[in-house]
Amino acid sequence: MTVIARPELPNDATPLTQMERRAVALAALGHSSAEITAKLAEEKHVLPAAGMGPIWAAAATKLGAERSRPQGRQPELVFRARVHGALDAPNPEDAGWLPPDVLDYVQALARGRTLKQYAEDLGVQVWDVDQIAKQTRKLLGGAPTQASMVYRALPQLLRSVQPPVDDVRTDLVPVPRPAPIDITLQTELPGDISAVRAARWWTRAIFPALRWAGPVVRAAEVVARLVDNAVRHGMPDHAETQTLLLRTAVNAAGDLIIDVSDLNASFPGFEAAARGERGRGLSHVARLGARVTWFLHHDGPGKTVRAVLPPGEVDL
Repeated sequence: MTVIARPELPNDATPLTQMERRAVALAALGHSSAEITAKLAEEKHVLPAAGMGPIWAAAATKLGAERSRPQGRQPELVFRARVHGALDAPNPEDAGWLPPDVLDYVQALARGRTLKQYAEDLGVQVWDVDQIAKQTRKLLGGAPTQASMVYRALPQLLRSVQPPVDDVRTDLVPVPRPAPIDITLQTELPGDISAVRAARWWTRAIFPALRWAGPVVRAAEVVARLVDNAVRHGMPDHAETQTLLLRTAVNAAGDLIIDVSDLNASFPGFEAAARGERGRGLSHVARLGARVTWFLHHDGPGKTVRAVLPPGEVDL
């Protein structure tokens, strides 16, 4: 595996602003510059009169990236932001092993190299590298932009960083894939407080079909807490539709998987919320024995909060 040097911050680095962090996160999710501009304006951020250029330039300076053509350095900004804990997006699902030429190409993007520069580095024609780029896009689930390629390849990239990045897998041990799903059921819920009661009733009604070896009361309580959080924090006023998606599944290991999808693509303070330092919803879910995570959608807006309950009782 090719090693990539861990990028360091400038000695006088200052934190990214909320707008800069949001711009980098949107770039990671595959939005174009025009779409990022529109979303920032929609979210009431005050944009510079000169457009996105000053935002990318400021982020590049703070993260230690090269400032020339900063709008073309989005892949590098995504990588540097993740390394230094400034990427407001969870690690994506591991896409699995990547061929050496694909991983080398994504590493080049993470180092701030353009497609043309990478071709020059290799001493080949641009169209030869373009073929690698197309293969990379396919292997990473159709990532629409170079920045989203870097984002979706983060599990592989972070394993190749030296010195290692804290709190990530760097031991090259393959990430175990989840147990296969045996059965799954889902429903749409209204984006208001009535969804909590509806979710409880729906969970109890479909529980026999799920055949989960755990108490329905505990499952219904976890569902209710997640739905309540989604109603309170996951329904932006500007959203065209105001519905939630509740999905339940049981895998071959006997775990109950509960997914609640809303329309808000951010989850500030997730770790604090899960520890019970911010609100009580997620901390209560954890006390019920659930493992809680969240992830962003590659297709469409919003995020999913997932709770996984093992079979059997739990000591409260």
